[in-house]
Amino acid sequence: MEQLSIRVEDDAKELGREKRIPFEVSADPFYSEANMQRLRRSVAQMETTGGTVHEANPND
Repeated sequence: MEQLSIRVEDDAKELGREKRIPFEVSADPFYSEANMQRLRRSVAQMETTGGTVHEANPND
């Protein structure tokens, strides 16, 4: 069996004692409530006005 030694920062060591990972996990902001409301408004506007069909420009 091998022995492994790892050096970690003090704050990461504290997180280890708290039994948590040393970073925050968050959901994809695309699905946030604010963005979903904006998308619903855009859909309603497109359904009302018909909108304009165009190609998406990835450089914009």
